[in-house]
Amino acid sequence: MVESRRLRWIGPGVVALGSIGFVAATALGAGVHPWVLRACSGPPTDGTAAARDPGPPGVTDIPAGVRAEPWFRMDPVLDSDGALGGQRLAVALGGERNARIMDLPAESFAAGPFGHVVLVGSDDGATSRLVAIDVVRGCSREIGEEPAVIRRATIDPAGTGIYEMRVDRVSRADLGIWLRPMDGRGPARRVLAPIAADGRFGRTYTTEFRWDVAGDRLAVQSCGEAACRIRVMSAGGASAVTVDAPDLGLLVGFEGDLVVTYGACRGLPCPIVVTDLRNGGRRTLASAAGMAVVVDSQAGPRLIHEIETPSGRTLRSVPLDGGAPSDLGSIPDGLDLHLAPVGVGAATRLPADWVLLAPDGRLPADRSGHRAQLRHLPDGMTVPLDEAAR
Repeated sequence: MVESRRLRWIGPGVVALGSIGFVAATALGAGVHPWVLRACSGPPTDGTAAARDPGPPGVTDIPAGVRAEPWFRMDPVLDSDGALGGQRLAVALGGERNARIMDLPAESFAAGPFGHVVLVGSDDGATSRLVAIDVVRGCSREIGEEPAVIRRATIDPAGTGIYEMRVDRVSRADLGIWLRPMDGRGPARRVLAPIAADGRFGRTYTTEFRWDVAGDRLAVQSCGEAACRIRVMSAGGASAVTVDAPDLGLLVGFEGDLVVTYGACRGLPCPIVVTDLRNGGRRTLASAAGMAVVVDSQAGPRLIHEIETPSGRTLRSVPLDGGAPSDLGSIPDGLDLHLAPVGVGAATRLPADWVLLAPDGRLPADRSGHRAQLRHLPDGMTVPLDEAAR
């Protein structure tokens, strides 16, 4: 297996616990405080308003925008034998130095942020529960419980619906994608059937959600050991288009009909290609890329990726139409490109035209160690995150 500088890939979307996990609670460091959530007051419509995505903060005021943004990170907690004993969730606003933490069962996940909300799913072995944490108000809303296991979930940009990927509790068989109202008014309904078995991909190990840059369409990514199938559907599940080439791997991001993925390789660096859903046409955007994201910019969506050069690691920007790439400067030692939560179990939102470089590509829970940086796409300008968030 080829290894990236900091992350080892077991398979698409799966990161080796030993590379980023906390072995014990004390590893979170000083300034991180246990958190007992209170229930949010107000009608269910308040929860919808809190989860509504108003779009990223304005590009003209980076400090104010970063201060207003919630962020989270989820870390595995290992027991004395090295087995997964639970998950530790840290959440905060961008300007806060001290994160608040929650201890969760081993089979848990977090997603977002969606507006002010981080969506948390947990399973105690008998019941799966969804909770929406309003990070700004410091409270939570119970969304629902299911006897089936909810493996992943996401909230639509309007804040009105929650999409869930469920599996059978006993057999772990795929039960499809379900949509429930955010306000709890009405039952959940299945909007996408279980993905069919396909010997070219083998057993499906992970299923993840990803919204496109505009927030209009949802991708459901189902990955085997090396290759992934991606189903792109409109909000509400009215229609779906499938990308199922066995030489394609993990989804990097997408916009409209352009889907950006790694090749089906077992480690980084790896080729990155863009596939046009309208005709199946492809082009290669990078021949050997490290960590990568698709981000919005004033010049249109762009692939941002790490690349090794004779002078060291560099950040590179490539338009999705295959136009000329541009370099955005070197990447400091100890920092990596911040990915979507699918890749690193952590996320925050950034203004258009900016990306984040952070230790292991993840916001540090206590802001210790290497200093995270914001990088401006048009000119490569760098702003230390702790100064922007001050």
